Amino acid sequence: MRHDFEKALFINKLVNIGKDVDRLYFGNEFCENLIPGINILKERYVFAEKKKKNFTFVTPFVTDAGLDKLKILFAFLNQQKDTEVVFSDWGVFYLLKNNFRNLIPVLGRLLTKQRRDPRMMKIFLDKQSQIVIKTKQRKIIKIPKKVPPALFEHHQASVINTPVFQKFLLSEGIKRVEIDNLIWKMNIDVPREIGVSIYFPYGYISTGRMCWRTCLSYAPCKKECKKYFFHLKHKSLPVPFYAKGNTIFYKSTRIDFENLQHLKNLRIVYQAKFL
Repeated sequence: MRHDFEKALFINKLVNIGKDVDRLYFGNEFCENLIPGINILKERYVFAEKKKKNFTFVTPFVTDAGLDKLKILFAFLNQQKDTEVVFSDWGVFYLLKNNFRNLIPVLGRLLTKQRRDPRMMKIFLDKQSQIVIKTKQRKIIKIPKKVPPALFEHHQASVINTPVFQKFLLSEGIKRVEIDNLIWKMNIDVPREIGVSIYFPYGYISTGRMCWRTCLSYAPCKKECKKYFFHLKHKSLPVPFYAKGNTIFYKSTRIDFENLQHLKNLRIVYQAKFL
């Protein structure tokens, strides 16, 4: 098992930090309603500083209202040293690039274009169920075709493997990208100049602007996602699925270190709770 990687812990509250933790993450990737206030951000940053841990602030995709919130937070962080900001919106990167040059931009996992849906595993293993269609006249059984190897290879990779995209990232000063820990073997190929951060054990499958709770009640957001989530169960799901707020998550059980040995600047981001 590989041991030479940076260890990061995603925190929502002030908790006990082990000596082996190198960096603290704080923020939210999925909803601008959950962007923290300036006082909470300062409290988390000071906490990291006292613990002598590096600090990474995570941001979501935003509207203009969200950008206005982030400007206040970035103004504070821009005064600090060696602070990372994970962006999930190219508009946020534009803001960082033009107004907050002291902050270190990190490409968030919402922009790395992985194919994440764990339900694909059965298809890759050619274990998908037969489709049975019954009519009054007859019963039709459709046997799924075998999956070509190229499709599995496509799902193992990410846009960050593309040389032209890597060149663009480096030209813009983006030297770290973030990805989810897929439940199948991954193929991640980046130059040594680009670091890779992998989230564990929770990955996200899909997200959007509308929240499940809001859609059910048609009421304004009261941040119910901080209290409630849906546990989704079905025989087709190979790992646990959860719906919280506007995002669907899955839980992985192990990290495929064997296929990550070649990465020179690897970081594992441990996230005990989604959101």
